[in-house]
Amino acid sequence: MAKKTEKNLIPELKAQIKENRLHKLYVFYGEEEYLKEHYIKQIEEKIPANGFEEFNRIFIQGGADYDVYDSVLESMPVMAEKRIVEIRDSNIFTMKRSGGIVPPDDDQKKFWQDKFKRLSEDTVLIFCEKNVDGRSALFKAAAKAGFAVEFKYMSADDLRAWAVRKAMKAGKKMDNSVADYLISVIDPGMNNLENEMNKLLNYSGDIIYKSDIDKVVSRALQVQAFDITDALMAGDARRALSVLRDMRTQKQSVFAILYLIYSNVEKMLHLRLAGVTSRAQAAEVLGCAPWLAGKYLDGSKGFSSEKLYYMVTRVPEIDYEIKSGEIEEWQALEQYIFNIVNRETGGRKNA
Repeated sequence: MAKKTEKNLIPELKAQIKENRLHKLYVFYGEEEYLKEHYIKQIEEKIPANGFEEFNRIFIQGGADYDVYDSVLESMPVMAEKRIVEIRDSNIFTMKRSGGIVPPDDDQKKFWQDKFKRLSEDTVLIFCEKNVDGRSALFKAAAKAGFAVEFKYMSADDLRAWAVRKAMKAGKKMDNSVADYLISVIDPGMNNLENEMNKLLNYSGDIIYKSDIDKVVSRALQVQAFDITDALMAGDARRALSVLRDMRTQKQSVFAILYLIYSNVEKMLHLRLAGVTSRAQAAEVLGCAPWLAGKYLDGSKGFSSEKLYYMVTRVPEIDYEIKSGEIEEWQALEQYIFNIVNRETGGRKNA
């Protein structure tokens, strides 16, 4: 059975704001924080506070006492037709306890169901959430009473177009291939892209080159982990250790690096054992973006099955050795890299 495609509700949200036909309740959720903030600001522009921000712009961090929720939701705007109540990370739309997330109990569910049924005309209530389960009764009730929008990470094409436009507005040129490279080496999300673009615009000349990115852009930890595995595929311990030294200078965690390498290699081994040969198939099997799937696929072809198995199984052993005090953590990581190169290249050393 074909997977049902979820409808993109952002165009409808844009139309609501442009035409000033706002709902009384919004649930903004998903991974793209930049877009959540963007549309909250647009809604705020449609509802002036008239100088009484204290009463007409109410912000509540999730986990507040329910007496606070009740008091705020039952109050009225001051010297204005409407006000905005924004609640962040309430976690009321979750169903399972996980980490610090605690789902609402039965009394709390009833509280919100009652509130959703009698929303005030003079208030726009906005939930800005990281954790949402679309199966929860409260989420369904909120979506029925108002408008729920998921903000996913933008596609690579959209991000590329945005970066190129931003460069043009600054009077600079950025080729599509350079924009693609930028997107591939940074952490996901528009906030990160905007921050790194600002660095580039301040640093570069009239044309933004790939070398500018290499000099000033903060490479994602996962990308640096791929740099290490690329060097290991080439049997180049010197290059792998150079990346590692940079990560140490950045005060990255040894355990974070170790388990990113583990995660990357585990996916490579999975693709190899599954006999995956195409990027599209790899993206489907791993459930990730095609460019990222391509990196895993290249790795699955670049290492032997024996080497991949060794790299995966050795990590938990190193974790134990570090935590039991048998070896210093950076020394353990460097030794791991040397052992991989020696094992793959029959004892050849590149450092």
